[in-house]
Amino acid sequence: MNLQQFKGQVSSQGLARTNRWVCRIFPPPGVTSTGNALSNLLSTGGNRVNVNLPGLDSIDAGVAALNNLNVDLGPVNVGSNFGIPTLGYALTNMGGKMEALNLFCQQCSIPARDMSNLDWEEYGEKRSLGIKHTHGDFTISYYCSEDLRERRFFETWQDAIWNPNTFSHGYYKSYTSRIEISKYNQGWTSETAAYRMHECYPTNIGASELNHNEGLMELQITFKYRKYERIK
Repeated sequence: MNLQQFKGQVSSQGLARTNRWVCRIFPPPGVTSTGNALSNLLSTGGNRVNVNLPGLDSIDAGVAALNNLNVDLGPVNVGSNFGIPTLGYALTNMGGKMEALNLFCQQCSIPARDMSNLDWEEYGEKRSLGIKHTHGDFTISYYCSEDLRERRFFETWQDAIWNPNTFSHGYYKSYTSRIEISKYNQGWTSETAAYRMHECYPTNIGASELNHNEGLMELQITFKYRKYERIK
């Protein structure tokens, strides 16, 4: 391949930049579900509650969940907002909090994927047979707000897995969620690729280092997940 062919190939399909991406966290139902969130309001009485549902397909389920609570929470307004990245149901302002969290994402990576193998030998040299995909952990780094709300969010998520006050475990489906990484072109005008990690949960919240040096505090979160897929 000569230089002109290389230039033509770059011109037609471009070269990926490492700084043209967005990583979105989708909170699990155990952290943002209507029932879980509203239960925290029982002690405050029946005040007006605004519930934000991410899509039209969730409204029926959301209204049914509210009707089945059998508690007096006062007037409840149910609306939809497609811009809120959440799996379950969220109280008002959760969308803004998640957008801020995603905006503060400082570094991530598309996970590695390996194959587990089985050695098989009938005669001659043995063969290595591919069995299934295997994945390592997935790490995301965030810049920290002054009140460390990013750390608080992931601590709350871990409490949905194991509650340190009641000494109880959460259900797997209630604390696992998904993470999506979108890759954009150089001009940020179109999404060129997208990956989704399924059944994620934070297994490690990194130490928040404090010292007398000037610098921004960062937080590193390590996730377990079942698998990933390319969705675009």
